[in-house]
Amino acid sequence: MEFGKILLTDQELSLVKKSNISLTEIGSSIEEFKDGFINPLECIKKAYSAKIQRIFVVVVETRDDHLFSITMAKNKNLGRQESITLSELINATIIKTINIKNMASFPNDSEIEPVSNKCEYCGEINDISWKFCKKCGKER
Repeated sequence: MEFGKILLTDQELSLVKKSNISLTEIGSSIEEFKDGFINPLECIKKAYSAKIQRIFVVVVETRDDHLFSITMAKNKNLGRQESITLSELINATIIKTINIKNMASFPNDSEIEPVSNKCEYCGEINDISWKFCKKCGKER
């Protein structure tokens, strides 16, 4: 794929190819992007930055043991920082999506009571970092 786009949503990672389409008889063209590869985030195992010869790429591993790489290099740089940023963004999106799905499947577990440091003897509420009650002086 040459000069395409990468679309990362909360559901999928898409690599999109660029093509030119003529709209008039004169031959003026615009850029229209067509789908090239769509991968649901549940199928991605991990993404990481790797160096192949002198160029940095983002390697994406899928759960069915397929690998594909995204070259982030430009004419003036080898794409090191761009590949690190993209791999972190893909991994963060995968983790965020998994966390959202887990929270949706357990709605009652998301209601967590705040931790309090209530004295067992006198019932005084103390700071969580204190080991002794400020009212009765007993260790909790």
